[in-house]
Amino acid sequence: RRRGARAPQPGITSQERAEQLQREREEREQREIENETIVQINVSGRVFQTKLGTLRRVPGTLLANYAAPDGELTVHGHIFLDRDYKSFYAVLQYYRTDRLNQPASVPDDLWGDELLFYKIRNPVEFQMTEQEMIQVQIDKGMPPEHGFRQSIWLFFEDPASSTPARYQSIVGVLVIMLAVSAAVTQTMPRFRHGETGMFYGYTIEEATRIFTGVETGVVVYFTIELVCRVWSTTKKLRFWTQVPNWIDLLAILPFYIELLPGVNGGTSLVVVRIFRLTRIFRIIGMVAKLGKYSSGAKVMGSTLYSCRRELAVLGIVFVMAITIFASFMFFCENPDVAVMGSTPYESVLTSIYWAGITVTTVGYGDMTPETRCGQFVACMAAIAGVFCLGLPISVITTKFTDKYKEMLLEQKVEKERNRFIQAKKKIAGMRGISQFGGVLGKVFGVTDDGQEDMEMIMKVATKVFHEMDHDNSNTIDAAELKEAVKKLGFDLGQDGIDYMMEFIDTDNNGTLEFDEFSKFVEMVVRGEIPTPEDIQTAALKASEEERNKRRKKAHARRWGDG
Repeated sequence: RRRGARAPQPGITSQERAEQLQREREEREQREIENETIVQINVSGRVFQTKLGTLRRVPGTLLANYAAPDGELTVHGHIFLDRDYKSFYAVLQYYRTDRLNQPASVPDDLWGDELLFYKIRNPVEFQMTEQEMIQVQIDKGMPPEHGFRQSIWLFFEDPASSTPARYQSIVGVLVIMLAVSAAVTQTMPRFRHGETGMFYGYTIEEATRIFTGVETGVVVYFTIELVCRVWSTTKKLRFWTQVPNWIDLLAILPFYIELLPGVNGGTSLVVVRIFRLTRIFRIIGMVAKLGKYSSGAKVMGSTLYSCRRELAVLGIVFVMAITIFASFMFFCENPDVAVMGSTPYESVLTSIYWAGITVTTVGYGDMTPETRCGQFVACMAAIAGVFCLGLPISVITTKFTDKYKEMLLEQKVEKERNRFIQAKKKIAGMRGISQFGGVLGKVFGVTDDGQEDMEMIMKVATKVFHEMDHDNSNTIDAAELKEAVKKLGFDLGQDGIDYMMEFIDTDNNGTLEFDEFSKFVEMVVRGEIPTPEDIQTAALKASEEERNKRRKKAHARRWGDG
């Protein structure tokens, strides 16, 4: 059978099959003709022309619906839209090129409203599904199976995954700042030379021991962190190809190098230099590690990496300029090379220092030319330095702006993800309360006519409460509530249980007393527990509130600028 041909359907004769193929061919030809039809779209007085086939490229959008076989554009050939024409131009370009670019003259809130009207997903408000979020984390190295290993990975890699993980990231920043402060303070002469005296109420020996303890604790903390992250990730090769992870290793490795025999306390010149080098790398590693938690540092790093070609060109140009001007300066200040003069430009190598300082337009003034020729070379070096710096820096600045915009977009996506996680927790909790309340309503004999015996209901509620209270503490904690809900046939997860506890636990002490449980029972009897409609409303409310918040900020900003 010819590839792509349909298999013959049973019960259909060859004549009917031929007629069916003829109809399909005519419909296809009709669609091709329609796709070439030119239609007009009047947007607030500005007329745009395009083809129906162009609008049909993005199914599910407003214009694609208008361009459907029974759509208004297909039937009438023109429509009128009372919308912003500047935004529509960008929208139409999206249909033509599949690239959506916000016009510079259109504010964010107006652009968002226009995309919402045209039923086009706004990349800034992109909301990943739960499965997509999980897949992104799995691609980063998260174990796909639930368990202790996945919990460790989320604890150290995803601060938004839980409250302890968020606190861990904050503690990490504080520990880095403490380590850098201790390392910098230990470079003071009184600590390096072993002087006697006091340091903020402590003797030098006591302060030294405190700094040593702080340093040891910091290294142990980050060693445990690095080991746990290496152990928990499923993509170890990818882990070691990332520069931040090598920075983490650099931050703790000098400490263990100093523990090697003969390194700390050695007297040879090589050992002393190794010891000093480890101290330097320790400070550099800790400072670089602090940059992991800074969005600005990440933008700068990604900018420099994306500008590696421009930086290479800049480096080559500087090497050429410095070498050329250093050579000119040497021969200008030493007319007779065979005679040793009093000039500081005693060699080209010495002149390279002067040329580097001059071309970068710093100019310390410790070396100045004395001849007219040398002064002319100095002027040319300063002028050349402006051009050498200006051209590459303009390119780097442009790329930095692009990377900064990408960072803002990533922050918005991360904020949306965190909001999604919180909304998911709330919705799961509301669903759990609804299901749990429905079961309790059946247990308590709640009827539709509202005729219930509250005294009898409270007796049953007391019995249910004590059955849930396994440790006989007259309170119900989260574990007991989770077990009770599970016995009823619901698997809400920890987020749903936490929200249920927050909803029922009115005094916020982490446990449910009988008074709080009885009030919840009364809500069940009165029908005040969340309904499916309430859950759906809660799912949509957060998105609408966020959109209104952005509108208010943009409105306030425009009035403030005015």
